[in-house]
Amino acid sequence: MHRSGAIFFFALVACASALPRQTSDDAVAADQSDQPVRIALATSATQADFTFTGSWVIHNRNSENVVMRGSSDAQVRVQMRGGRLVAIRDGSATSRYTGSFIVRSTTPGALVRYDGKRYRGEIVILPTDSGMLVVNRLAVESYLRGVVPLEIGDRKPGEEAAVQAQAVAARSYSYVHMAEAQGRAFDMYGTVQDQVYGGADAEKPIADDAVVATKDMVVKYAGKIINTPYHSTCGGSTAAVQEVWWKEPNQPYLQSVSDRIPGTNNFYCDPSPRFKWNATFQKDALKATLDKYLAQYSSGGPPGSVGSITGIRIEGRTPSDRVSAMTIRTTRGNYLVRGNDIRFVLRSPAGAILNSTYFTAETSTDASGEVETLTLNGGGNGHGIGMCQWGAIGRARAGQDYKTILTTYYPGTTVSRVD
Repeated sequence: MHRSGAIFFFALVACASALPRQTSDDAVAADQSDQPVRIALATSATQADFTFTGSWVIHNRNSENVVMRGSSDAQVRVQMRGGRLVAIRDGSATSRYTGSFIVRSTTPGALVRYDGKRYRGEIVILPTDSGMLVVNRLAVESYLRGVVPLEIGDRKPGEEAAVQAQAVAARSYSYVHMAEAQGRAFDMYGTVQDQVYGGADAEKPIADDAVVATKDMVVKYAGKIINTPYHSTCGGSTAAVQEVWWKEPNQPYLQSVSDRIPGTNNFYCDPSPRFKWNATFQKDALKATLDKYLAQYSSGGPPGSVGSITGIRIEGRTPSDRVSAMTIRTTRGNYLVRGNDIRFVLRSPAGAILNSTYFTAETSTDASGEVETLTLNGGGNGHGIGMCQWGAIGRARAGQDYKTILTTYYPGTTVSRVD
């Protein structure tokens, strides 16, 4: 999650009946011993368009009927009509079926293309109250091939240990969320809500090698697989959980870790383009973003427009020097914002969240006493908890292996195989 990191804790209300993890023999192109995983590609689609790189078949899950089959020259659209799924090829619709559709290739090694991207495994479509839930079900090791390059970037020779560390962190995160998904229709989102997943089109040789080299390896604490949040750039030191996610309990393996290179004033993550940054908010833009987001993420002030902004004050700093809380004073009241919520309040005009909570703030006021400019000078990118990805790259360049990298950023842990 190299832009803002994965969401460490999340809740999901299932919008469809649970989708079992078992797959057909031809659906999993990787090792048949791999655990299947279910990744949500869309949660309220109005239609799903498919093309194929080989022969294919669509089954109806409830009745096991063959809905449609064909070769690689076909284009198929699935829609909901009257609460049932319909498959359409060349303008002709099949009979309507209740329950889900399973779209899979029947040619060994062939892929299914959905929404312009190719996917391994199979695509399952479930009707819901809000549209269609589209899920890619495939082997977890195949899934990681489409995650690791997007999370750690396209790395170079000499940085293999960082890519391997990313593969293990992503695998550990996956197994924890798969275990927590009982009764839900999918295990994870294919976006920054969990881990960014690009299917087969995202795969890169260096990441493929890392997935193979670390196959089945996960991070454990006290013998159990742990959730492994990670982020782009710590800015000098990672953070403990409550420094950022203030509503969540601290974990012994998610503590503040210095990224300083021993014996120097440099840091492993300082090659990051966002090791240092600054952001400036002018009066009108600041009011617009606070009107839109402040009441949602704060306490103390009334909902709706914030009125005129008369002051902004940092209320305290965490042990890793991040902002623990900020008070925003307005003519309608004082609003307190804490921890990572600050990033969701101080957004750019385009809606991008703030890089991190590791910053200092300066304000200037106009003749009427309103804040005219807010200037932030900051460091790092992401929530700051767990593995620093640019730090991992720096450590790999310095010769550290992936196990050393992981056990540094997740202190007290071990790296071993899935039981």
